[in-house]
Amino acid sequence: MGRTSQAVLLILYVFMTVKAFEMEIIPANRIVAQIGETLILTCNTTGCASPSFSWRTQMDNPLGGTVNNHRTYSTLTMNPVSIVNSHDYLCTVFCGEKEKKEKSIKVELYSFPSDPIIEIRPSLVAGEPVTVICKIPDVYPSDHLEVLLKKEGYTLHEENFYEDDSTNTETKTVTYSFNPTAEDIEKEITCVAKLPIAYMDFEPKERVTSQKLNTNSGPKNTIITASPGNSPMEGDPLKLTCVTESNPPTQIVWRKHLADESIQHLIENNVLSIPHTRFTDSGLYICEVINLVTNKTEKATVDIVIQGAPNITELSIEPSITVQEGENVSIQCSAESNPPPKIILRRKSDSADMGSYSEGRILLPSVTFLNGGDYECIAENKFGKSKSEITLNVEYGPKNTMISVIPATAVKEGETVIMKCTSSGNPAPVISWKKKTATGELEKMFKDATLPIQNVKSQDMGLYECEAHNQFGREEKAVRLLVQVPPQNITVLVYPSENVKEGENVTITCSTYSNPPSQMVLKKVHQEKEIILSSVNGTFILYNVTKNDAGRYLLDVFNEAGNNVKVIEISVVGRLEKTDQMIPLIIAFSCVTAVAVPVVAILIYVSRKAKINGSYSLVKAFGLKV
Repeated sequence: MGRTSQAVLLILYVFMTVKAFEMEIIPANRIVAQIGETLILTCNTTGCASPSFSWRTQMDNPLGGTVNNHRTYSTLTMNPVSIVNSHDYLCTVFCGEKEKKEKSIKVELYSFPSDPIIEIRPSLVAGEPVTVICKIPDVYPSDHLEVLLKKEGYTLHEENFYEDDSTNTETKTVTYSFNPTAEDIEKEITCVAKLPIAYMDFEPKERVTSQKLNTNSGPKNTIITASPGNSPMEGDPLKLTCVTESNPPTQIVWRKHLADESIQHLIENNVLSIPHTRFTDSGLYICEVINLVTNKTEKATVDIVIQGAPNITELSIEPSITVQEGENVSIQCSAESNPPPKIILRRKSDSADMGSYSEGRILLPSVTFLNGGDYECIAENKFGKSKSEITLNVEYGPKNTMISVIPATAVKEGETVIMKCTSSGNPAPVISWKKKTATGELEKMFKDATLPIQNVKSQDMGLYECEAHNQFGREEKAVRLLVQVPPQNITVLVYPSENVKEGENVTITCSTYSNPPSQMVLKKVHQEKEIILSSVNGTFILYNVTKNDAGRYLLDVFNEAGNNVKVIEISVVGRLEKTDQMIPLIIAFSCVTAVAVPVVAILIYVSRKAKINGSYSLVKAFGLKV
């Protein structure tokens, strides 16, 4: 029993140390926000490594905001908050497939942004009736609005809007007429506006404006205030407020100087608001105030400069992104920002900049295929940078056509040869192969970049031509294929015969086919030593043979592709009976590769030149090396 209790306690301890899946909404339950401001709701989780979030309203209305999901939390941003955001918002969190949690928050809205505005009409004249007008701008919800009009602390008029059913912000007006006396001049008229919503926690709930009862004057001391300042960042809100001293209140008109020196009329209000500023909002703003009673006008100006990281406004290629070799090309990049950006315009594959920082332009006269590729424009200032890319497509005829042969251009009979043709061009060239025939004409044989020849034969030897072509031109390259054939079809002729007498000359002729031409080596096998004779053209001659010349001779016919050995037995008997014969016996051996040399001509020529008795030699008439 004791051990069981300890185990249970241990399991409970482990469960307590593992953090449970929880969630919360910040702020919790409800939030009161003023219309026009920014509101951020945050849905946060603990105890779940990879939660998934979703936001919705209780009545499935549009969210009216932007959702950003992060690793363990999600935000719903309303910028600015408007009347459409008056909802209960529900955040749902899933942890895996089984665990789910939800929490809601109520967004309550109000609008009470500025003090009342007092107008007194017409001009103040003792004994004549005047009307005091009090305007409370952009109030919501107006059914809680209470307004008091006072003179020197004494209540002249009281009005509420409890029955008002407005569903959006509205400017509410309270008017009161009375007959002023001479003692009323310079006394203060006060308008007190209250928005006492007990269930909403916000400040202020009361706004007060006072104005003296005086004669008509102004406008004067007109100024413009810029919030948050004269140089906001791009995307930030900007509010320009025009304030003047005037009785009665002035008519206000906003204008702006444009780049072309023209003037743009904006609005007729004392406040000019730009929710999301852009670089084009920079410029000189003019507030013109007009007192219609005194017929006087006054102006105030403010210079607004929008700052921020660059925006690339243009990246273009003229005349087109697809051009032909030889055309003139211009690549242009421009960007807007403040301070002005540094612009780098270059081809991505190049390490060096190709264009002016200030102009952001590249001129390519008579463009070539080497100029094609991706170009990038980078605009940068102290606030950041932006990047954009564009591709220049240069069309051109085939170039740099090359042929590669594997394993080599000279191969042995029976091997496999692969010839590959490559060529650059745009569009990609079409490759075809031709072979030069015996008549010298080119015969089409293959339409592909790779030409394989299996089990190559001697008839495959010859000139091969690769042609690359597209609509912009053609280019040709040729390669000669050599097929190496070992000596074959060898025919040996011994003249006058293999049995000769001392003093005679013997000629042995050999015909064979091979590629490349064969070389020959004549070797006499001897008991004590070997005698080896070689010749470039294969001619070997023994003059005035003796019995010592008798024996076995080996003829080795060979080239790079292989060899073949023939055996010849030479027998020598006694001398000829005619001792006065002028020309000794010659044993001549001639092997001709590819083309046979006429045997008779060789014998006549050699017989005239031979003067050596009983020795091995080559035909001196041919100037051969042994």
